[in-house]
Parts: sequence; C-alpha cells; structure tokens
Amino acid sequence: MKKLVVILMVICLIILTGCGGTKTESTTESTSQGSQTPKEETKQYKITLILKNLTNPMWISVKDGAEAAAKDYGVELTALAPLKADNNEEQIRLVEDTITKRVDAIVLIPADSMGIIPAVEKANEANIPVINVNTKVGGGKVETFVAVENYDAAAKVSKALAEKLGGKGKVIILEGKAGAQSAIDLKQGAVDTFKNYPDIEIVASQTANWNRAEAMQVTQNLLQAHPDVNAIFASNDEMAMGAVEAVDQAGLTGKILIAGLDANADALQAIKEGKMTLTCDKRGYDQGYVGVEAAIKFLNGEPIDDRIIIDTTIVDESNIDEYLAKLKK
Repeated sequence: MKKLVVILMVICLIILTGCGGTKTESTTESTSQGSQTPKEETKQYKITLILKNLTNPMWISVKDGAEAAAKDYGVELTALAPLKADNNEEQIRLVEDTITKRVDAIVLIPADSMGIIPAVEKANEANIPVINVNTKVGGGKVETFVAVENYDAAAKVSKALAEKLGGKGKVIILEGKAGAQSAIDLKQGAVDTFKNYPDIEIVASQTANWNRAEAMQVTQNLLQAHPDVNAIFASNDEMAMGAVEAVDQAGLTGKILIAGLDANADALQAIKEGKMTLTCDKRGYDQGYVGVEAAIKFLNGEPIDDRIIIDTTIVDESNIDEYLAKLKK
C-alpha cells in the first residue's frame, strides 16, 4: 500500500511539472516613443540631445529626426535646449545636469564652439561619449562630428546667387552668432566664393545672431546705408526671412535677391511667392537622425567615422514645388 502511495505521488509531480509548474516570464519596457523593446534582447540606452534652442525651425527639424531615430532603434531620448536661445552658460548647465543622470551618450549642438569645451571635458571625465552635430566643438573629445560642411554649403549658395546676379552686383552678408564655428564657416564660404567674381562687391557684413527680428532691423539699417545693394546672403533662413520683411517694407521685393540656408517652411513659401530667391536644404532632420544613430552604433561597439557628412541641395524656383509637396505629406 505504501509503495502504491509513493508511486501515485511521483506521477502527480511529473504531471504538475509538465503542465507548467516552472515558468519563465518575458517582460517588455515601453520607450518614451511608445514602442516596445524586449529587455532580454535589447538594452534601452538613454541618450540626451542638447540643442541651441527650440525656436528655430532648423533645430526643431533636428529634434524630429533624432526622435525618429530613437523610436526606430528603441532607445530613450531626452531633448533639451536653453530657455534663452543660444545661451552657452545654460548649455553648460544642461550638460552638467545630464552627466549627473548618468546617461549613456550625449548628442550635442553647441551654441558656442569654444565656450562649451569645459562641459565636453566633464563628459569625457565621466566616460560619457559625446556625439557632435552641426556646429563643431572647439575642444575636448567627441566620437564623431555629424554635419553639413558649412563652408561648402555657403559656397554653393553664394555661387548660385552670383550666377543669378549675372556675376556682378553689390552684396550684403548677414552673419550668424559670433564665436559659433558654423557662423565662421558660412561667412568664409560666401566671402571666398564672391571673390571669384571681380564685379561682385561685398558692401557690408554684419551679424544678426541667427534671429529673424534682429535680421530685419539690421537689414533696414544696411539698406539705408547701401540703397543700391543687389543681393543679400543670409547665413540661415531665419535671418533671410528678416531680410525679406525689411526689403518688402522698403518696396524693393523682386529688386533685391535674397538667399538663405536651411530650407525651412517659411523660406520655401517665400521662394514660391517670389520674395526670396533661393535656400539650401541642409537636411536638419537627417542630421538629428544620424546623430542619434551614431551614438547607438558607438555604444554597441560598432565602428563610426570621425566625420559624417550630410549632403545639401539648392532650392530655388526650379524645384520649389517638389519641396512644398513634401511639406504637405
């Protein structure tokens, strides 16, 4: 009888085990973008994107691209920017705060190429990799630089502008923020290109700090000093749009050619309306996407180039409808 009881107990244990008495659970974690990433299969990196501001359409586009990459790769992305646009001190604090949170990587667009160096060096000391996007950091260690070649982009725009001028005329340059390497490169690319045209004269070159309202005021003042100007080269579309407003108020729309860079929505519409001549698509979305993608590849131990170049395209009356159609999608 005892043997029978023992046998029955063994049989019951076998049945219970076979029916799932031992079970392994698979859990998933929701990313900030809402996708589901299996914890057992993929590590969810924490990456912080630090921008110059979130008012300029260019940086909003960069942010959109970065968020798309984060969603595609299943990582957690936090996007930050100074409350005061292009403020180096605020950016430094944002980097320092990010370091204390022990993120896996920082994707950085510096407002001041030299001023941001101490913050980058602190990230280096904390062994947090820094991916530099758009505007080159002047020191410290970065794993790669993802950007348009600003010098080349400015050269491409100024050449197109010079050709539309027929190789002669007086030009005003609206510069970006002093100290930003992107502003330096954009101005130099334009200056060097215009030198190839003996009959083109740069009559003034002044900063408007990437800002539309400031560019409008600067342009108004420069038009008074140089009423016979033929064209305006603006280092970004926000300043170009400020120039468009100033030229329009002066009753000179269509008489002064205006060029910018970034291909933001307002600039594209201005080209369609004949208020602006051309711009350059610097693919901000792609810069943001590739920046986050490069961070993930680095964290995964994959090789990345020291410099990743994003191509550019001139946008004018010949292809404006194609670009406007993309906006509607």
